[in-house]
Amino acid sequence: MGRIIKGAAVLVFLLLVVFPSYSLAANVVNIGVIMPLTGKVAFVGIDTLHGAQIAAKQINDEGGIKVNGKKYKVEIRSYDSQASAAKAVAGLQLLKDRYDVPAVIMGLSGSTMACLEKNQRLKVLIIGFFKHPLATKQGNKLVLRHQQTAIDDAKSLAKAAATVLHAKTYALLSTANEWGKAAVKGYEEEFKKLGVKQVANEWLDERSQTDFRGQLTKIKAAHPDVIMLTAHDEASAGAVTQAHELGIKTPFVVSPGFGDTAVKLAGAKNIEGYLKRIEFTSKTPWPMANANYRNNLYPAMNYKQKAAAFGINAYGSIWILAKAMEKAGTTTDAYKIRQAAASVVPLPEKYNTTGITTFKPDGEGVVAGEIGVYRNGKLVPVKAK
Repeated sequence: MGRIIKGAAVLVFLLLVVFPSYSLAANVVNIGVIMPLTGKVAFVGIDTLHGAQIAAKQINDEGGIKVNGKKYKVEIRSYDSQASAAKAVAGLQLLKDRYDVPAVIMGLSGSTMACLEKNQRLKVLIIGFFKHPLATKQGNKLVLRHQQTAIDDAKSLAKAAATVLHAKTYALLSTANEWGKAAVKGYEEEFKKLGVKQVANEWLDERSQTDFRGQLTKIKAAHPDVIMLTAHDEASAGAVTQAHELGIKTPFVVSPGFGDTAVKLAGAKNIEGYLKRIEFTSKTPWPMANANYRNNLYPAMNYKQKAAAFGINAYGSIWILAKAMEKAGTTTDAYKIRQAAASVVPLPEKYNTTGITTFKPDGEGVVAGEIGVYRNGKLVPVKAK
């Protein structure tokens, strides 16, 4: 008996030493966030983490997740992928081993695609705003996307470039990752249908590059009517700023990666007349949740980084998971949680920051949206038929 007691004590000691932050509480749901928290695109991951933390706090303040008569507290467990697909895969394994997460939030296409096979083996649901079109097309039963694909984004923006800006020629400037490649495919397919000619196709590395003058100089020499830019905030803002420094007057059409940080860095004057897709429509009520997030929930946390769209999306993801767990009657069965997700959207107005109206059987989210034009730093809806 003494050996058994001693052995048990050693086991507990090892759990506390090897896995010091492991939650031993029975009524806790651990949800993972696998995003870059350091490096050139860390602002994307940090904002995502902030959104998840805000939702978790709100859920806990409102009494937690209620399943089968029990209340469960939500804990967010993060892993720094450093925008590396290999590290994201390692992070998925670690979060499962250490915290037994039933679900993780992911946002980068390359990292998400690398994790798709492993997540099924580990029985972990992946939900997020990753853009690669194949993420929901490979038969994975544990994936949910709450934004439209990079290809669909690109096609809608190409139509806007042709109808709103009356472009006859175009240039591409894209980040050299899975997201950027998918966007380029969408642009090329749609512009070909519209009879708009490509005159330049340049690539950038947003993880390490800060000087885009070489690519921009080539684009300037091609004299395009419009420049289609696919990159996240800092790289996008850098490209726009440097384009103005080089005397490029050509309007840009920017990707969903061009967020509030990019607007601030580039300056409202420099982006006047640029086009971007608005991730909601003026006829839907869910911007109310976004306003509450930006004006009340986020400031209350005293984060140093300004609120952006990535966190707003993550906030909605956590609420979708929480409601799906309650609907499914489980906090652990990823398959049941995934199946229940379709029946909990659209979320109640106060939580609905993603705009998801339904999930298709393959996990693809259906989201309302429209084209906007920047006026004094703000997106204003514009018709693009």
